[in-house]
Amino acid sequence: MSFKLSRRNFTAGSAALAGAAMLPLGSAQAQATVLRYGNAGNIDTLSNQFNLRLADTLMERTNDELGMEIFAGTLGGEQSLIEGMSLGTLDMYNGAYTGTREFDILYSPYFFRDGAHAGAVMAGAIGDQASQVLQERYDARLLGVGRLGTYNLMLKEPISSIEEIAGRKIRTPQIEGCIASVESLGANPTPVAFNEVYLALQQGVVDGLVTALNVAVAVQFYEVCQYVVANDFGQALDKQLISNASWNGLSADQQNVLATSFSELEEEYYYAAGVAAKPNDLAAWEEANGEGSVITLDEDLNSVFADLNRSLADDVYGDGAWEEIQRA
Repeated sequence: MSFKLSRRNFTAGSAALAGAAMLPLGSAQAQATVLRYGNAGNIDTLSNQFNLRLADTLMERTNDELGMEIFAGTLGGEQSLIEGMSLGTLDMYNGAYTGTREFDILYSPYFFRDGAHAGAVMAGAIGDQASQVLQERYDARLLGVGRLGTYNLMLKEPISSIEEIAGRKIRTPQIEGCIASVESLGANPTPVAFNEVYLALQQGVVDGLVTALNVAVAVQFYEVCQYVVANDFGQALDKQLISNASWNGLSADQQNVLATSFSELEEEYYYAAGVAAKPNDLAAWEEANGEGSVITLDEDLNSVFADLNRSLADDVYGDGAWEEIQRA
């Protein structure tokens, strides 16, 4: 769905991107510069709720001169969206997928101790290196990383130990950390585009999935996947990118407002909101599927993935990277 937002009005339309009113940045006919933003989830996800707030904040801080048009779950999967941004059909992209090892390995379970640790790592040299790769690959600037909360493992049949997922087909995003971790447990990672996951679960194409818990609840995966493992299975890190062409089309003041607004809002409306949402999201799963549908494993999963994470970090970022990450 496409949304045009200002602090004075909120209207929704179902027009596809090609048919939407999108004037070039700086057009004399436009009352405001409108940045076209895309995310694969529906409007109820925390990611898109954050960006609705960001859009409103931009209008307030620029006296209605800078806004956003939000396309939530209507323009395909994340790979299509980020490539569309690179090609100029979108101005901004938000999502997990980047297709870069520098970001993809970060999704392995227990790569970070928690969201605060992830934020500290991304604010340092590791984050700078990952950001530069995105700049080169997509001709885009990383506005920031939204800490959405935890990734979790969801299953159609219950388990009592993590080893019991061996042999099962687990939907993963096309992200190396997710794929490698599932594979290390003897399961079969099965990449499926996010907008096709519900049907894949419903039809038995996959036996479960790994994704952000908040997003899974927002799109009601609990209707077709009865069990959720409460233990963390990674940190959800949404990359928010803006194409260099769109960034350069903004005034210096607009650039400053956009960058500082994202940073200021992320702590409360991404990170803290994601942490606060987890108990409610697990409760929603149990309400839908009954007692026993939320599984807590009595295992030290950190140690299960420790060797994998060290190997990934040092392979991608160089010898000693894992120790640097632990010190952050």
